[in-house]
Amino acid sequence: MVNIGIIGTGVGIRTYLYTVNQMENANVIAISGSSKERAEEFAKEYKIKLACKDYKELIDLKDIDLVCITAPNKYHYEYAKYCIEAGKNMILEKPATLTIDQAYELSQLIKNSNKINIINHQLRFNPYLAKVKEIIEQGTLGRLYYIKIHQQSTGFSNKDMKWTWSLEDEEGGGVRLAMGSHLVDLVRFWLGKEVITVQGNMDVVIPKRKSYDGEIKEVTACSFFSSSINFQDNITVNLSATCSAIGKNEFEFSIYGEKGELHFNLENKLIGYFKDSQGKQQIIHVDGVTQEEKDNKISIFKGSFIYYAKQILSAVENNDIELLEKASNIEDAIENQKILNAIKESAITGKTVELNKGYSCNAKG
Repeated sequence: MVNIGIIGTGVGIRTYLYTVNQMENANVIAISGSSKERAEEFAKEYKIKLACKDYKELIDLKDIDLVCITAPNKYHYEYAKYCIEAGKNMILEKPATLTIDQAYELSQLIKNSNKINIINHQLRFNPYLAKVKEIIEQGTLGRLYYIKIHQQSTGFSNKDMKWTWSLEDEEGGGVRLAMGSHLVDLVRFWLGKEVITVQGNMDVVIPKRKSYDGEIKEVTACSFFSSSINFQDNITVNLSATCSAIGKNEFEFSIYGEKGELHFNLENKLIGYFKDSQGKQQIIHVDGVTQEEKDNKISIFKGSFIYYAKQILSAVENNDIELLEKASNIEDAIENQKILNAIKESAITGKTVELNKGYSCNAKG
């Protein structure tokens, strides 16, 4: 049995606790939140044994095998640093940190650790998305030249929604960090290539919100972002996400290569078109998909965490870090942050940001 402690009462409850409660080999034994009272409230509601006064008390518990850091973004660095120094296995919510300097410092600490230290980019473990990587690496699509990914949710479309920390750029980073970090990490996972240039755009969509005490506050975190990223070997990648959609939740992508295409959306799942049967749609069979995901009864992010959690628990049980070889780590977080920062810089300046001058885009014609 893997004993788990959760720091944070938002996504920690919605995703982590929800998932762990389905696992026979894991048990959440402790939780901490913004206060002891809040931790006690959630501990009572969800039948968690220990309500800790703060993150340090939770991490210091001798019986904790895995610490899940799901607190607001601005606390990630502080909590992760303490956890690494305490020698505990850790999964850290994205974005790992708010600055690259913080990520570099965590990287140095992790080099001296023999524990699991991973970032929650669960999409890497989704069977559909893992199948895409396999198809790319097999060369079935030939040379890739264009990828587009779009994600949308409706959570911030309500103008009456109250102001929260996630609407403050310096605390949450908006959809650029919340969803953009997932999309950037996913495409880097698929391609394994360097980024040459980045262009970006951001929009807050609804510029002002009322706080719970009635004060009108300015929204500084973006609710929409888009980017055009040129990867090594002249692969153009367009990423976009909004949390202020009016319609419905969506997650879709298209990948274009000289020999074939892949397309995905929540209704049709993964389909392909290939040069040897041009124009004929082929459904791509993928093993290991839960029925919940097939029926769209769970979001792709929450659903993907179920696959990821099984690997994490196995790695902790067997004390085998190699079982999480394809997990996103702090080095990935650093590279992701460089791209996310470039998106913001480009959005502010209106200029293209160059990241790797040593690589040629190899454009012809």
